[in-house]
Amino acid sequence: MSRLRALLISLTILAMAVAPLLVPTLTAGGPSSSRAYAATAGAPVSQDNDDEDNDDDDDEDNDDSDNDDADNDDDGDNQDDDDNQDDDDNDDSDNDDGDDNGNGNANDNGDDGDVAPAPVTAAPAAPSASACTTPGQETAVSSADGRVSARVFSSMTQSIKLTIASPIDPASVPPAPGAVVGGQLFQIVAQTCDGAPIAALPAEINVGVSYSDADAAGLNESNFTLSRLDTSANQWRATPKQAADPAGNFTSATITEMGYYVLHQR
Repeated sequence: MSRLRALLISLTILAMAVAPLLVPTLTAGGPSSSRAYAATAGAPVSQDNDDEDNDDDDDEDNDDSDNDDADNDDDGDNQDDDDNQDDDDNDDSDNDDGDDNGNGNANDNGDDGDVAPAPVTAAPAAPSASACTTPGQETAVSSADGRVSARVFSSMTQSIKLTIASPIDPASVPPAPGAVVGGQLFQIVAQTCDGAPIAALPAEINVGVSYSDADAAGLNESNFTLSRLDTSANQWRATPKQAADPAGNFTSATITEMGYYVLHQR
């Protein structure tokens, strides 16, 4: 046991003596090992840099792609704007055409406004004529407006044809001797059945004239008179047999002579 201990002590002393000699050798190999470690440690950094470069490149590529997409969108938008502009232009052109076809034509035609229509002159009423009467039978005939009527009694001894023309132009006859009632100026014409004129009838007929309240406004209906134009003297003469009916707005007379008649205030 003591021998073993002595051996261990000797080895320890020997190791302590040799150790200083070994330290420089280990130190000399240190830098190489350090550089190797540094290279090894730097490798991931290089790889990371490469990754960053790749990321940057990818990002830039993606950005470029985004930019390209944006450019494409812009181009598309521009194209749409151009199309819209074309549509607007077309719409404007269409509207212009519409204006030309509508209001434009009116202006081109020189219309400055509504043109008053030419006054329409009422045509004179057509004379109302009866068929040939038959002796012994009563016959009635009226003017076209229905306001003047003539009644042929059964006492008429010959066949006649009566015509009542109304209204008559006041300028074609002398002025009436009083205010004309409702413009009642008319002509009675008698003929034979073959068209020969009859100036005076062989028997009396009754002529009646109706009027409205408006026609009689401001007038005295009791003084309404039927007068006939005496063409030989060019004067109006009251008929000898007449009757006024103010309540019925009616005046009548029994006559035999044909010609122009007027209802007026006496």
